[in-house]
Amino acid sequence: MSIGHNMSRAREHADAHEDVLFGRICARRNALLAQWATTVLDLQDMQAYAEELARAAASGDEELLNRIREDFRAAGIEVMDAVLQDRMVALLRSATAELRRGEPGHGARERRD
Repeated sequence: MSIGHNMSRAREHADAHEDVLFGRICARRNALLAQWATTVLDLQDMQAYAEELARAAASGDEELLNRIREDFRAAGIEVMDAVLQDRMVALLRSATAELRRGEPGHGARERRD
């Protein structure tokens, strides 16, 4: 095998790893978003709501935003899209930091020293 081929395979592996990591970060962001929205909406079952948001998120962030916006409106809470988008960005940052720190329970592997 050539060095170029090995480098190409290494890059593919790194890209796949980044895709998996980004998926884990988004899943954690969505769980944090569900936790926040459940509190604001005064819902009783955070786990069920998180699952509903995960289904919406499977179609993309725009669908996730639409779902949350509609849930807030149905509860009589008006919220601007910019507020929801800012919350999603802030929670994405939090999720990224959690996974980088390797916090147990958030999809990261625990370190064994």
